[in-house]
Amino acid sequence: MLSKDVDVTDFPESTVLSLPDHPSLLSPELGLAARAAFAAGNVIAESSGELFEVEAKGIGDLVSELDREADRAALAVLRSDPAASPIMSEELSPELPEVVDDLWIVDPLDATSAFLMRAGASYPSVLAAKFVGGQLALGVALFPLTGEWFYAQRGKGAWKDGRRLVIGEDRPTLAEAWVEMNQYGNAAHETELFASLRMHLRSSQGARLVTSNVPHSGVALRIAEGASGLAAAVHDNDPASVKQAPWDIAAPQIILEEAGGVFLNCNGERTNPFVAEPIIVAATPTLAAQVIDLVNQDALSVG
Repeated sequence: MLSKDVDVTDFPESTVLSLPDHPSLLSPELGLAARAAFAAGNVIAESSGELFEVEAKGIGDLVSELDREADRAALAVLRSDPAASPIMSEELSPELPEVVDDLWIVDPLDATSAFLMRAGASYPSVLAAKFVGGQLALGVALFPLTGEWFYAQRGKGAWKDGRRLVIGEDRPTLAEAWVEMNQYGNAAHETELFASLRMHLRSSQGARLVTSNVPHSGVALRIAEGASGLAAAVHDNDPASVKQAPWDIAAPQIILEEAGGVFLNCNGERTNPFVAEPIIVAATPTLAAQVIDLVNQDALSVG
């Protein structure tokens, strides 16, 4: 395993984060999730002028002590709850507990590689979600380098910085849309389905714009806010080498769904965060269906 010191001093000056009141008004547990994300986010924001020793989990998959420090900070907040639920977190508690009816899921630093490689302040995020009664109930996503807060409570909508997120009927069709392809850092893990879909999205039957940016789960939140033409994303995910784990999926999924978007597998079924398979993330069910139609067409066979 190779390690390297990465200098992040050319990132923007440390963001001064503030903890919003609104999540707590929606529910006490959503407020707790926001406080946990805030604790982890402060660790990340305050570190932007420091050096980190980097470890490689695999090709294109980096981790540092910062991930673990952020994880410890988030878990300390969640465990301070007298009625603390089991916690599944990427760095410190990655194993799925036996009981998942009441479960916290935490990604203390999503898009670590983008952060360490200084790809841009809008990629790294802290993700926290909770299952209640076996159902995805709430989620929070904090972008600690930009200070943006996204959050949702089941049945109470999705929000960004106190503003309700509602995906309108005027979102583009596939022919008009920008689709992001969220690929493996290691090409050896790429699935045939993902490779074929990427090719056919870049055809006369496909999207207006197809890109492959740095891998980050926050792409779903950019779809939800509707500030650009980004309308869909495809996450590759091979069970033999999982790229999208529950901590990557849960918070973005409930936020996008509460805004009106969808997380689906290639059979058109709602994504199960605990099942590793490619994911279609889209602003509307209609757009997702158009992407899935490409999967099912004979034209997917190259040549």
